Order: sequence, then structure tokens, then C-alpha cells
Amino acid sequence: MKKKAVFLLILFGVMGCGKKSKQNVEEVAYKIEVAGKSSASGYINVEGSVEANDTKKVFVDKKLKVKEVFVQEGDYVEKGQLLITFDETERNNIKRNLEKESLSLSKLKRDYEVEKELNKIGGSSNNYVKDLHEQIKTNELTIESLEEDLEKTAEQILSPVSGTITTLLAQENYSVNTDEPLLELADLSDMKIILEVPEYDVKNIKENQSLIIKPEVFEKKKSYNGKITKIPKISKVSEKTSENVLEVEVKPEEAIPYIVPGFKVSATIYLEGNQKGIVIPKTALIYRDSKYIVFVTKENSILEEREVTYNELKGDQIEITKGMEIGDTYVVNPSLDLKSDDKIKGEKNDRD
Repeated sequence: MKKKAVFLLILFGVMGCGKKSKQNVEEVAYKIEVAGKSSASGYINVEGSVEANDTKKVFVDKKLKVKEVFVQEGDYVEKGQLLITFDETERNNIKRNLEKESLSLSKLKRDYEVEKELNKIGGSSNNYVKDLHEQIKTNELTIESLEEDLEKTAEQILSPVSGTITTLLAQENYSVNTDEPLLELADLSDMKIILEVPEYDVKNIKENQSLIIKPEVFEKKKSYNGKITKIPKISKVSEKTSENVLEVEVKPEEAIPYIVPGFKVSATIYLEGNQKGIVIPKTALIYRDSKYIVFVTKENSILEEREVTYNELKGDQIEITKGMEIGDTYVVNPSLDLKSDDKIKGEKNDRD
């Protein structure tokens, strides 16, 4: 009997503690504020890569076998510098055929003139003279075709401009593909940066807008000022994110050392602060279950979990773009264990 009494006493003690703990949770005070519009200067973070402003791709008109390559990727070359030579076998064959057809044409023309004179005195038939004339036309067309083929059969490739070789596909003893460039040259003294801006952020950017560029080559520890110089009218699907993006062109305000085409960069584009939106402190935001949420209070201080989207702002604030309305009362400093339908004690403090 005595043991039973002790057990009941312990049980009531545990229940009492549980009740007290629940009461303490309900009595925890959270700062709450009313969502309103205010202006603030925001920014968006985007990724991109370096490109040369002026590039030149070098093609050939027919499939040729490469004999020798005198340069490598990364080499700087001057205009007119010898870059590649091709096997001469095919070109020499064309030259021989061209010489053969030229000799044949000369003979046909001589025979034609002789037969025309003989025809006047009845020493040659009209049909034979006509046949010679047709042979001359055919021979001239053959020569014209061979000359065009010889022109397409490159002997060598000279650099069309001064610049740096950024791509080189030609290999010695291999035939080149006419659908792809043998090489690509770029003027590395004139660089540009292409940034991928998602479609939902396009409304926030404009030409001449300022930004900060952080090249990957410096592990994002160095930054450079720049401006947006061109916003295209056509979007594309990003190979990196599969989102619809605009490839926005950016020009650094000063030369950035050690960067070459293909290098990655990140950038922060600063937004205009003249339009008002719902601005709340970052402390109100919680990341849970792969989404961002804010706790909004309903009647009797009962919480409702709201999924939101937002823009980053300078300082410790964010602009809510979806999920909240003006007049919503939200928890400024939620704890991670809060959930929908919890009841809190709110300390109201309206924002200006």
C-alpha cells in the first residue's frame, strides 16, 4: 500500500511538471510586428563567365589534312603570322589537272581556228567545227571548277588578326572538319562579362546599373566595379540551372588581371530603392523543409506558417515578394521549434 502511494505521488509530480512546461511554452514572449511598406536598397546575386568582346573564328572550305601546327592554345600571335600548313598532295594533284586542262584548251582553240578557215573553203564540216566549239566550252568550265577547287584547297593558314588563341582544334596528320573552326582568336585586352539573370529578376535591372564583380580566380576575395552595358530581348535556358535567363552583358570599369575567356565570375547587382515593398528583418525568416517560412499570427495569437519568397536587401532586412500582405502581423524572432497552431505571447511593436 505504501509503495502504491509513492508511485501515485511520483506520477502526479511528472504530470504536474509536464503541465508546467506546456504553460511555460505558451507564456514565452515573442516580438511581433505589423508588415508595412517601406523603401530599401536591395541587391541580387548572379553568376556568369568571361568572354572576349572581339573574337575571330578560322574555318577552311574543304576537308584537308593538317601537315604542321606552329602554335598552341594560349599563344599570342600577330596578324599575318603562319599558324598551320596542310598536306600538299591534293593541291599538287589539282595543279597538275589544271595544267593538263589548260594545255588541252590551247590545242582545242588552235584546232578550232584552223577548222573554221577550212570550213570556209569546204575543207571541214559544220558539225565538226560545232563539236570543237562545244569541247572548248566544256574545257573552260572544267578549268573554272579546278581553279575554284584550288582556291578552296588552302596551303596554309595565316593569322587574320593579332590576338590570343583561345581554341585550337587542328591536329597534325588529321583531316579538319569544315563545320568547326580550326581555331579561335580573341583580343584579350578587350573583355566583357556575361551574367545569367533569372527571368523573375529581370524587372529589377537596367542598363548602366552598378554592380560588383567577384572573379573566381581570386576566390571571390577581390571585387571590381562594373556596369550593365546590354540587356538582350531574347531569353535562353541556362545550362547551369535550367532556368530561363537573360544573358546580360557587363563591362568592368577597370581591367581585371589574370582572367581569360571561360573563367567564372559572380556578381552583386544593386537594385534601385525608390519603389516600396514589404520589408521585414532577416531574423523573421526560417529555412525549413527546403523552403523559407515566416510565422504570421492569427486570432488569439495562434501561429500560421507562411511560405515566402524574397529579395536580399542591404543590411539586415529582406523584401518579401510573395507570401505576405500588408497588415500581416508576424513574429520577428521565431525559435526553430515553433510550428503552425502554436500559441504565443506577442509583444507588439508596429514598424514605421
